[in-house]
Amino acid sequence: MAMWPFAGRRDDLARLVRLAHDGTAHGVVIAGPAGVGKSRLATEVLRTFATSAYAVIPIRATRAAGGIPYGALARLLPPEAPPGLVNPLRWAADAVRAHAGGRRPVLAVDDAHLLDGPSAAAVHHLVTVERALIVATLRTGEPAPDSVTALWRDGLAARADVGPLTLGDTAAILTAALGGRPDDATVRRLGTATEGNALLLHELVGAARDAGTLRQVRGMWQLTGEPPLAPRLTELVGERVGALSREAGAVLELTAFGEPISLATLLELTSAEAVEQAEGRGLIRMTGDGRRVVVRLGHPLYGEVARAGCPPLRRRNRYATLAGALERSGARRRDDLLRLTVWQLESGRQAPAGPLMSACRLAWGTHDYTLAIRLGRAALAAGGGVEAAILLATVLDYAQFPDEAHAVLTSPQTWPRAGAPYGPEGPAQVPDSTAGWDSRLDEATGTRLALARASNLAWGMNRLDEALDLLDRTEATLGDPASRRQIAMRRLDLASSAAKPRTALGLGAALLREAPAGPQRIQALKAQALALCYAGRTGEAVAAARQALADAGSWQDAIPAMVSPLHSAWSMAGLFAGDLTVMEEATGSMETAVAAQRGWSLGEGSLALAKGHLATARGQVETALGVLHDAAHHPTALTVGGCMGAYAAAQALLGDAEGAQSTLDDALARNRATWTGFTRWVSLTRVWVAAAYGDTGAAVELALAFAEECRAAELPGFEFLALHDAVRLGGAAHAVARLEELPALHDGRRVVLARDHARAAAAGDGAALLAVADGFEELGMILHAAEAAAQAASRLRRDGGDRAGLAATTRAWALARRCEGARTPALHNLAAPELTARQLEVAQLAVHGLSNREIADRLVLSIRTVGNHLRAVYERTGFSDRVELRRLFDDTG
Repeated sequence: MAMWPFAGRRDDLARLVRLAHDGTAHGVVIAGPAGVGKSRLATEVLRTFATSAYAVIPIRATRAAGGIPYGALARLLPPEAPPGLVNPLRWAADAVRAHAGGRRPVLAVDDAHLLDGPSAAAVHHLVTVERALIVATLRTGEPAPDSVTALWRDGLAARADVGPLTLGDTAAILTAALGGRPDDATVRRLGTATEGNALLLHELVGAARDAGTLRQVRGMWQLTGEPPLAPRLTELVGERVGALSREAGAVLELTAFGEPISLATLLELTSAEAVEQAEGRGLIRMTGDGRRVVVRLGHPLYGEVARAGCPPLRRRNRYATLAGALERSGARRRDDLLRLTVWQLESGRQAPAGPLMSACRLAWGTHDYTLAIRLGRAALAAGGGVEAAILLATVLDYAQFPDEAHAVLTSPQTWPRAGAPYGPEGPAQVPDSTAGWDSRLDEATGTRLALARASNLAWGMNRLDEALDLLDRTEATLGDPASRRQIAMRRLDLASSAAKPRTALGLGAALLREAPAGPQRIQALKAQALALCYAGRTGEAVAAARQALADAGSWQDAIPAMVSPLHSAWSMAGLFAGDLTVMEEATGSMETAVAAQRGWSLGEGSLALAKGHLATARGQVETALGVLHDAAHHPTALTVGGCMGAYAAAQALLGDAEGAQSTLDDALARNRATWTGFTRWVSLTRVWVAAAYGDTGAAVELALAFAEECRAAELPGFEFLALHDAVRLGGAAHAVARLEELPALHDGRRVVLARDHARAAAAGDGAALLAVADGFEELGMILHAAEAAAQAASRLRRDGGDRAGLAATTRAWALARRCEGARTPALHNLAAPELTARQLEVAQLAVHGLSNREIADRLVLSIRTVGNHLRAVYERTGFSDRVELRRLFDDTG
């Protein structure tokens, strides 16, 4: 691929430019690991010296020329040295300086650690004696000549270490390189795969584009498969690996197959010398894990290359070696069973069903769905019977393969005997025909099977009535109170998910009193938290979710599926309350909880939806699209239509009516759980789709009709959101009466501001509307603030307050600028204040605290001219002083 445009790393570049031009030193040495992007940063710094005062002199050090005196300067020196040369250092320095042509030289030294000794001495002489500036790059972890290290050691030049790319840098770079925005999931996947290494990112993106796995999907770049290991990428990693001894190669492969692996195990299987060699090359790194030292790969791609290059027989032997070592050590740690079982499978050994099922649960608990499914299938193949079928189907359901889960649960005749072969795709689908085998199960097992089937019917097949009927029929046969309580718990779960808070809270109160500590109580708390959220009791909902998650370590292995819905209820409660800090806490905690996830799952969709709602609440609608994009367009995401609905809502807020309608239609066609709260969000989205089409009258009618529906269903949160949408769209007169009542039924500040907004809009009170804008801005809900300010501007202009109207317009425009292109009806026709470049410059200095005299001195103007510029700024913005003006710059950045 060609060189990419420079993007990202703005703070790093600003720091380096400042150091390079700092008069107290003679330049900057940019240090960092290989491939981090040092050379590109140096190039951008050197651009700032492209004036007639400086002459940039490139010096390229190479390993090949490292043993040749003045090899790095060969291109700059005369073909032959003069006869009888006494001082070669001075001769070389003078020759280099001659290339400056009388200007101040700027030495651009790439890979300064590779300079041969004489060249390094000449560079040092030019900086110290000839006042040359230097912009150099240096690879950390490599020896460098004393003349180079003396540059920063003696204070001649500043040393600036740069680290890996952040995810923000990666997103900016990909956007510039691809000519379009990548979705959030793609940025995270590529950032993780490259660990912020700019060179590897460049090669990985090129390979993925060539393979067609990185492509545009509905306007965004999306990584739709695993990044391939193209030959160029393998060569780059191979250069890092270098020529390894056989034992050091074994260290790399054992670590690639077994990381994290204990240092003691690695030393037992190889040798101290081999481990030291691998560590010295940066191929592995040591980290502490309690009282032991564990070994991990120096970079994820080292493992990809090592695994890809390992022949099948050697691969099996490596796994057998790892399994044997773990068996000898006693497999005492919590995750040892999982690791041992996987290694045994990879080595070709047949594991019993019991350990395979235990390992499956552990893999699920760590959110590794790819591995959990594999282990579950192996357990079923090993004769695990109905218990293995229940476990596998449950994992398949959560991993968004409901059809396969349904087949597993309803096809006992396809379950193989122990040791029989089992296809990679699971059993074939057959009709629901289970008569004659349910009766052979004991009551506890039969209950678990019925619960799994009910969940699959409701969530995976969109057949809620059949699920409830199955629960009723099962309950009628049960005598054990514990089994009957499990059935009641599933009814509670379905009622809360169906947004029936009165029913759910009634069921939940009794179950919470009876449920013993452990998984059952956590399940009840999850349903309770969601029901409380829907009932308008968001503070209690947050408390219930936090209470359950506070001790997640004690129950996560048993019911890992509870992690995501608990966080979702926590985040949604913050959304209804208007407390974005609560949403940030919830999404941050959820992201940490599923950080190691492999394979798609309902949890991944739940996280995307929570982050998407948070971005939309902030008014960051383009960001919301990026966050939701992967989930909204994932090929197996069948029960996260909520992500598609939220994506459609963001499209509508951006004015893309046709795109929003198309996405919403797809969401309804695809979603496998249309009986849930999903349908409520769809109704809210329809409001904004109508508004995007320009039919605000129809949008208001939709909002009011939905609000009435929510009132009947006792859903005050959705009701006030719908009524507030009507206010935002100009229908305050129809919404104000009911919004006056809702703060008594729903907690949080958002509903109070919605009421105040309706009051002010219905009364045509411009000042009160500005106060509402202030309130929403304090909450961080910037789009709502911009709309209230725009409505205030319209009202104030209508009342003849031209200056006040202009100030409100400027305020609304500044707030709308932070909303990433949102185009709602209230924001139409907002115009930027018409400031000249000079007026803008004066205004910026004024809000930074400079007096008129200081501004005049800075810009070489008269004090009177500065005053005239400021008066023009106040007239064109409607503001009256520097305090108000500062707000404009704070809003627009």
